[in-house]
Amino acid sequence: MGNAMSSPSRRSQRERVEESSRRLAEAAIELIAEKGYSNTTAQEIGIRAGYSRAMVRERFGSKEALLEAVLQDYEGRIDVPQQTGTPGLQRVLAPILALRDFAAEDPRLLRAVLSLNFEALHDHDALRQRIQEWLTQLEEGIRRAVTDGQVDGSVSGSCDAHEVASEMIATGIGYAYAWILDPAAVDFDAVLTRWHDRMAERLSG
Repeated sequence: MGNAMSSPSRRSQRERVEESSRRLAEAAIELIAEKGYSNTTAQEIGIRAGYSRAMVRERFGSKEALLEAVLQDYEGRIDVPQQTGTPGLQRVLAPILALRDFAAEDPRLLRAVLSLNFEALHDHDALRQRIQEWLTQLEEGIRRAVTDGQVDGSVSGSCDAHEVASEMIATGIGYAYAWILDPAAVDFDAVLTRWHDRMAERLSG
């Protein structure tokens, strides 16, 4: 009885934490887009999110830790799965489907994170290096998946793993940029679905 009565309050507390974390993340991304990573402070993020100046420090410890949490969540959702036994072709295509699902489930947050990624082009500090490292990691993951797919027979042996990986990164960045530039004009779900189907046909050859 006691557990049943306390469950709603625990759920409510969890929801409050998730909501505050989300608002802090969105505020951080907005401010970085406006002012750059170096010029954005933890205090400004807390105020923009509607909380106290100390909220970022209380919840995450620092601005850097908040951004790291945001990027890790995003990257974890888009990354190439490493499960043994999963066909290489399925692993190659997984980031496209993950990006499509992310856009359907939380388009506002995804657009904000993608904008943050593009902001890194103008930033010469840790943010730019952080984004570059992840893109390199993602590209390497795709290359490994292509190679593994050629071993397990799901990917055609005529495919060049390096070419496929670099092309997927460039294509994904292009589609993402078009979408955040004018989301009303780009049917992101349809674009990603067509891209997935084309890649599946090409790679399975």
